[in-house]
Amino acid sequence: MRAGTVLAQGHPRDVITAELLHEAFGLRAEVIDDPVGDRPLIVPIGRTHVRS
Repeated sequence: MRAGTVLAQGHPRDVITAELLHEAFGLRAEVIDDPVGDRPLIVPIGRTHVRS
């Protein structure tokens, strides 16, 4: 949900995508298959810090 609106419905494997996470939460992430839990695993993409 975002602003009271349902963005997607269905089985988590079908609806949890990187695009949906970015749209709903502003989160940059990869969604991969969890080899242990047999469900989507969300891996946030961190910011790169560069020393000057």
